[in-house]
Amino acid sequence: MTDVGDDEKVDVDVRAVFSNYEVMSKREEPSMNLHVECCPSVTRRVQPSGGISRDGTLLELYRDRSTVQRLFQTTCRPGVLDRPCSLLEPSIQPFSRCVQKYSYVYAFVRDVNVTGHYRMDYVKVRSGCSCEVDFTLN
Repeated sequence: MTDVGDDEKVDVDVRAVFSNYEVMSKREEPSMNLHVECCPSVTRRVQPSGGISRDGTLLELYRDRSTVQRLFQTTCRPGVLDRPCSLLEPSIQPFSRCVQKYSYVYAFVRDVNVTGHYRMDYVKVRSGCSCEVDFTLN
């Protein structure tokens, strides 16, 4: 039993949580490359014109006719965000959800609507789709 609140208990068999994953990850043939994510994502190269700094400031990314900054972003696949995670024991799925994760990468930027100099600063990018389990959800 796992304590999830004042007087609410949920039966959790850790071995059962990963049972679906083990079945899905077994390879039928040695040459078969089976990759399964409980929160599927897609990685794309993007060319943003703006972004957000670590302190929440709106930034303009440098670009001209011959220079465009390209960043890689990994986003939750369509229909996955805020949905229950797959590959979990059915009794745990209602307590799970797929969430967008973020990270920061360096880019050549300046504050929006400022004619000042460009600088290197961190810009927020989508970095993955992750499963979160919260036993306080209803």
